[in-house]
Order: sequence, then structure tokens, then C-alpha cells
Amino acid sequence: MLPTMKLLITTPTGNVGLATLRKVAKHPNRAALTVVAGVRQSDQTLPELAALTDAVVPLDFARADTFDAALAGVSRVLLVRPPELADVDKYFLPFVQAMQRAGVSQVVFLSLQGVESNPVTPHHKIEKLIRQAGLGYTMLRPSFFMQNLSTTHRIEIRDRSEIFVPAGNGRTSFVDVRDLADVAAQALATGQHLNAAYELTGSEALTYTEVAAILTNVLGRTITYRNPSVLRFVWQK
Repeated sequence: MLPTMKLLITTPTGNVGLATLRKVAKHPNRAALTVVAGVRQSDQTLPELAALTDAVVPLDFARADTFDAALAGVSRVLLVRPPELADVDKYFLPFVQAMQRAGVSQVVFLSLQGVESNPVTPHHKIEKLIRQAGLGYTMLRPSFFMQNLSTTHRIEIRDRSEIFVPAGNGRTSFVDVRDLADVAAQALATGQHLNAAYELTGSEALTYTEVAAILTNVLGRTITYRNPSVLRFVWQK
């Protein structure tokens, strides 16, 4: 039996991790890959993970003692930062160091559009750590996900027939998480796109007023874009 390339998918039950697993499962190179999902608690795993992976292992960014075992034999990693973990030095510096010890050859990192000029974000700091560690990388820098409309804004659209966010007339090129997952899966399955960074956006920049009009047409009821002040947005949320 030929040796396989071992991949570790972090945060595999989130939108990006799960979408990437689904894409890797259909990739032509799948038979040459050993795919491992790193999860925080076994009771949080989805039944689908067993079908999409070869193993599910403990991995908790808040527990450095889980890192080495999860990374054993791993060559490529999909790194997705859980949104609640913002202290890069506390949670991600130890993980980057563990990837160095494990001899990881490529880190596919879910970053952020415009991160190169936004040094206060955790994503900027994590990108810097990966580079400083000398790890091969593929930085994926998406715009807002289209899925935000069915997750972050779901309740307000469903219950109040409105989009409530202080965006004014600013335009957003929404990207589908499945399109980002295509890029992530290709990098992970092939090792291509090494030491590259990509800004991933949709093909059309829309205002939220235009988004509301599209939803109105699709849903068959009026959806209104509310443009609250930042203070009102924070207070209502």
C-alpha cells in the first residue's frame, strides 16, 4: 500500500471546515490522502465527519497538550481560527510552534480580506506567525460570506423582514463558502498554491439595499435594509 499524504482539518464542524471536508472527499486525489478532523470535544462531532474523514482526533486550541498528537504525521493543515479566540500569542503561537515540530509543509489559513493593511486583527498576527516560523502557506482572504445572510442575519430576516447592519451604501462582494472550500481543498489535496495569498470575493459588489431587493424577489415578501447607527446596532444586538 502506497503511503498517503496526511491532512489535518481544524474547526471541522464550522462552515469552512465542513465545506472543505466535503470538497476534499470529492477530490480526484482523495485516495492518496489521509484526512483527519481535529475536534474540541467528541460529543460535538457531526455524524457526517465519520464519512468524510479517516480519523477524528482531539484538538483544542486552548489545550496545547492536544497539539502534538493531533499533528503527528501531518503534512498539510487547514487552520481556521475559532472566532471566540482572539489572543494570538496564547492560543496560536503554541500551535504554530507545534506545526514546526511536526514538520508541517503547508498551512492553508482562513484569513480575512484586507488583512495585510489591518495589523490589529488576529488574522494579521497569525499570518505573520506562520511566515516567521518558515512554514509553507496558502493564505485565503475572503470577503463576507454569502452564508452570513442565512446565519448571522437569519433571525432578523425571518422574524422582522429586515437586514439590520450599519453598512450605509457600502458595497460588499459576497463569496460563497463553498467556493472558498474549492480553493482550500485544491491546495490541501495537491500542495499547490504554496507561499501564495489570495483575496476571494464574489463577482458582483452589492449594497445591502440591493441585497434586500434580491431577497424580496426570492422570498416573495418585502425585505427592508435598515441602516442603524453603530450605537443602535450594538445596543439592539
